Amino acid sequence: MRSSPSPLVHVAPVAWALAGAAALAQALLAWTSRGALSMSTPADVLGLALADRLVTVPAPEVAALLALPVLGAVLLAAAGVGHPVVRRVRAVAGLAAVALTAVLLVRVAGLGTASARPGPGALTAAAGALLALAALTVEALAAPRKENR
Repeated sequence: MRSSPSPLVHVAPVAWALAGAAALAQALLAWTSRGALSMSTPADVLGLALADRLVTVPAPEVAALLALPVLGAVLLAAAGVGHPVVRRVRAVAGLAAVALTAVLLVRVAGLGTASARPGPGALTAAAGALLALAALTVEALAAPRKENR
């Protein structure tokens, strides 16, 4: 006897797509509203790094800023695919995006400090990370349970 799929199964692809879109969109928005690079987007940071003119942001943060939209593209492309391998890749990419966002929120946007001024890029990335966590949770709750017999 097969049980019908949970209604939550339709929510996860939407959450994945929105998480991926947010990770892509943050690349076009400033991460901080004060201090160094306050008017620069991660796309600008890439240009500065390639021109070897970037001195205010360490290389690991530059790499993380550049990896986040790549992970977003993976999430967006895999949002509606239900193949087990794609679901695992999507989950790993989602967790990586959440971890990178957390690091960037602390290191670039300065969250946790009294002078933190997160910009629209940081807020968009944070929203995307929350959506990725929601999608992971929904998929875990909607997954069919195997019965031991």
